[in-house]
Amino acid sequence: MPIPERKTDLRVIKTREAIKQTCKEMICEMDAGQIQIKELTERARIHRKTFYLHYTCIEALFEDLLFDISKGLTLDWTEIENNYSICAVNRSYYEQFAAFEKWKEKLICHPSYTEFSNKLFTSIMIKNKARYNPFSHLSEDIQEMIMCFMMTSSLVFYRQWVASGKRMPLDVLCDTSGQLLESGMASFLSER
Repeated sequence: MPIPERKTDLRVIKTREAIKQTCKEMICEMDAGQIQIKELTERARIHRKTFYLHYTCIEALFEDLLFDISKGLTLDWTEIENNYSICAVNRSYYEQFAAFEKWKEKLICHPSYTEFSNKLFTSIMIKNKARYNPFSHLSEDIQEMIMCFMMTSSLVFYRQWVASGKRMPLDVLCDTSGQLLESGMASFLSER
């Protein structure tokens, strides 16, 4: 877990930004297991002990970067609550993903970062479920299975699209994956 930022100290903020920027550059160049604190601190021009004032480990830094990504993802909740559509939610996320910088895309798509990105999207699903849950009429176990299906399928579709060089137009990806997700969950939605 990242150590909380002390907003009053500009040096702390600048150091944390330097650590994050350096990590973003390294993510573009290498897999998760290749990123070492020693090299990161050398590139960021900070002392190793300074890194540990901000993060407990490299994994905490990855999680902090993913948290930053999640803060930037938005949904129009008014529209969703009035007319819930899995296709619309799916499209909204994919359109935002398609505009990601290289480091964000790699952090979500590359197999070495999968564990971290899956945690991020699980937390997003939980947060969204707390805000609006069209499956609240079902048992907690079934809701968990549905959320797992949605998250896993959405990520696999997106990761495959990126791995294929984004050959398929984004609209086709959104429509096809949205229809697949909606078809897979239609009977659970109709039980309301």
